[in-house]
Amino acid sequence: MNLQQLRYAVTLAETRSFTKAAEAAFVVQSALSQQIRRFETELGVTLFDRTTRSVSLTPAGEALLPLLQRVVAGVDQIVIDAQALSGTVAGRLNVGMMEVPSQSLDVATMMATFHSRYPDVSVTLRSGGSDVLVEAVRDRKLDVAVVGFNTPRTDDPLIYTHLFTESLIAVMPAAHPLTARHAVLITDLAAMPFIDFPPGYGLRHETDRGFAGIPRRVAFEVTRVDEVVHFVRANLGVALLPESVARDRADTDPTLALRPVRGADMHRQVHLVTPRADLRSAACRAFIACVDEHVAAR
Repeated sequence: MNLQQLRYAVTLAETRSFTKAAEAAFVVQSALSQQIRRFETELGVTLFDRTTRSVSLTPAGEALLPLLQRVVAGVDQIVIDAQALSGTVAGRLNVGMMEVPSQSLDVATMMATFHSRYPDVSVTLRSGGSDVLVEAVRDRKLDVAVVGFNTPRTDDPLIYTHLFTESLIAVMPAAHPLTARHAVLITDLAAMPFIDFPPGYGLRHETDRGFAGIPRRVAFEVTRVDEVVHFVRANLGVALLPESVARDRADTDPTLALRPVRGADMHRQVHLVTPRADLRSAACRAFIACVDEHVAAR
């Protein structure tokens, strides 16, 4: 057996899909399947039950998975410790990044700074909802992530570093009756069809908190800011977005109007999520320093 087979087996066990596991491991599906079968032959047990529609762990797979995960994590820790001893900053850095405008966090500039200092580090960016990105850091699939959590779990072994906070602002069609006011009440917004992100996204956490006890109808759930704005522009409902995001999209668009919200204090807190210090690679520590420097300059 070899380390790559161990990684393939753990990834397949976690994704329960050959397609998803192959994508995560950057390998074609046929090669992944072949290596898994070789691994099972070497072990003398079947780890996975396969059907045309699903993949599940056998009892042997369930019993061995924790050990496989510990072995892979141990090898990863060897690399981290070796880099720390040698002072080398190289390898791969996997970064989770929610959608954030350059006015709030200029990711391109930050990455350019990081790359100029550490050209031997290959960076992979992954987008998604805050819940998904945090879970990926917890599972060591990501080294670090920028997320929109307002209330990090107190019992979480991860480290949450606050980067910045900004208020949420209402985005409406310019011809909407509520634009006659300088500010809108949250109860008025609740009476309108709402465009929001799905549960698991940082902004959805905050809008659900802001509307706690106030019934509202989320007519559309979308996953990108541009989709939110496009739906508002089409007069399909109203939305709440961080002020920098809203102004980036709406200040030069005469079809949209922005208004502050009264009756609820809603804001987005952006955090950098990392594993504890002893689990960070040299590249991860270097990236954290770049983020801190970038935010301080901002």
